[in-house]
Amino acid sequence: MLKRIAVIALAVLMASILIAAVVLKGPGEYEGPAIQLGDVSDPGGQQEDPSGELSLKLNKSKANIVCGKTLTLKATLTGSNEAVSWKSSDTKKAAVDKNGKVTAKMAGSVTITATAAGKSAKCKVTLLYKDVTNSEDFWYTPTNYLTDKGVVKGYDNQTKFKPANKCTRAQMVTFIWRLMGEPKPKTKTCKFSDVKKNDYFYKACIWGNENHIVEGYKDGTFGPQIVCARRHAVTFLWRLAGKPSPKTTKNKFSDVKKSDYFYKATLWASEKKILAGYDDGTFRPNGDCLRRQMVTFLYKYDKNINKK
Repeated sequence: MLKRIAVIALAVLMASILIAAVVLKGPGEYEGPAIQLGDVSDPGGQQEDPSGELSLKLNKSKANIVCGKTLTLKATLTGSNEAVSWKSSDTKKAAVDKNGKVTAKMAGSVTITATAAGKSAKCKVTLLYKDVTNSEDFWYTPTNYLTDKGVVKGYDNQTKFKPANKCTRAQMVTFIWRLMGEPKPKTKTCKFSDVKKNDYFYKACIWGNENHIVEGYKDGTFGPQIVCARRHAVTFLWRLAGKPSPKTTKNKFSDVKKSDYFYKATLWASEKKILAGYDDGTFRPNGDCLRRQMVTFLYKYDKNINKK
């Protein structure tokens, strides 16, 4: 009987203690059930994904923007509320603000990187010339490819390419020189009287002449501003390749004769799919080589000969 009374008394005492712990509280004390450790919030307001997964993704991995235009990239961060920061690999070509808005300044390409919570995501952005925007134009890919490689430059602060402009001899030798990695010429003096040391094509002319790619005129001039004819362009590339003999002797161009100095060059370039010609079966060797044609020749050379 005494043992039973003792058990009841102990139970009443424990109940009284629990009630006091819940009801009685001092200032700032918690009223209610005990807090579990897993419920503690990040004091900085950052809530981690219960699954433990943390990721950062962009809505685009590749994008095109015309110079002067903008595009806003969207970042999706899971597992954290941390703010996303943005960075352009070349702020001269394209800028990006804190909201992921990219502004194209110059033609070329940049990588836009978003970073947050130790994660990063990238988008490769091609910055298009204002006058080269149609992907169906045959010169669209060559122009962007060679601009990205630094082979060709544009006008108006690198915002226009002017594909219909005529390509000069100075531009042609410079494009070839850049395509080959801007090799240093062996000599420092240019033998052409009309090529000055402060000309952008000075080193290119010396190198081109050293390697028997370009020849001057009998009066000792190079004629840098003379428009490059189609026959000149194909001959320069043939010489660049080492004057290889074409495998075929069949000439598909009605206006190219065996006695022409550019005969082998034309057949070789056609074989290598550098030169296509016109629908009427002509090459038009005396025609002006336009900038859009030149970049296409160079692009095909780099793909089919340099195997880039």
